[in-house]
Amino acid sequence: MHNNGINHDELNLRGAYPEVAPLVRLRHIARQLQLFQPKASKADQAGQMLTRYRGRGMNFEEVRNYQPGDDVRSIDWRVTARTGKTHTKLFQEERERPVVILLDLRSPMFFGSQNAFKSVAASAIASALAWSGLHHGDRIGALLFSDQSVETVRPRRSHHAVLASIHGMVAAAGALNSPVSASGYQPIKILLEEARRIARPGSALFLVSDCHDLDASSEQALYLLTRHADLQVLRITDPLERALPDQPLTVSDGRQRTFLGFGRANRGVRDNFALQQQQVRAQTEQLCRKLRLPLIDFDNTQPVVPALLSIYGGRPQTAPSMSKTSGSESRATL
Repeated sequence: MHNNGINHDELNLRGAYPEVAPLVRLRHIARQLQLFQPKASKADQAGQMLTRYRGRGMNFEEVRNYQPGDDVRSIDWRVTARTGKTHTKLFQEERERPVVILLDLRSPMFFGSQNAFKSVAASAIASALAWSGLHHGDRIGALLFSDQSVETVRPRRSHHAVLASIHGMVAAAGALNSPVSASGYQPIKILLEEARRIARPGSALFLVSDCHDLDASSEQALYLLTRHADLQVLRITDPLERALPDQPLTVSDGRQRTFLGFGRANRGVRDNFALQQQQVRAQTEQLCRKLRLPLIDFDNTQPVVPALLSIYGGRPQTAPSMSKTSGSESRATL
């Protein structure tokens, strides 16, 4: 696929680990993305398009005497009470809006059946969003969420902020070696609480995660975060996580391998697995619907750029269809 001389196939990240150079090249599609008006997706969605984006932030400038026509909501009641005369606050619109990428790079993101691991697809999406925000004049920051820590890149209107984010995500994703952490990992609500601490009112936040634990336990942190900031939830999933194929399958956690063949017992395993995954997805969708948050699905087995353009691009495009694992025996890291 070519556009403006750019081969989108060359922008497709593959494999188990992201690299800096391909993530930097995603700056070539920045001008084609409009981050704050995502199109409705054909995937199962919840709460999409119901968030009211607040526009760019406002900086307090001064207090002066109230004049006819001033917005009564801007009256400074403390100064009014102290002086006995009605005063109103004046604000100056910020030229740049803070855009903060909340990127989940915990162990469960180290999984993939085709094309790219979830961690790689998530890094590509996060990088493209960051480049687009910078192109449109916004300040860019990131929170990089690993099993035991949260790395912060403060929002700045600078290429250095995007590059710092890219180097940070490559390092964090590069440290993963199994979807099962030997020492466990912190819940996603920790990331949401940290985001609330650094996100200024009016910030635009993008949570890029598989959302496997974005459920009722995260509701309070999510509610408090979205009271003063706008959030889009970008869910990265692999079709193999939703349902195991009806064919022999070898699965591995990076240490041990298990062969799943045919038979009644294995049919029950497949059915139970699909039901559990459906329940996990439904919990996230219910939460986003309750809080009126856009929930946008991405399939990590598909190229990232066409998917981004289908959601955030200026012209409608056909979203890539979900592919299924084929062959007599499928291998995946699970």
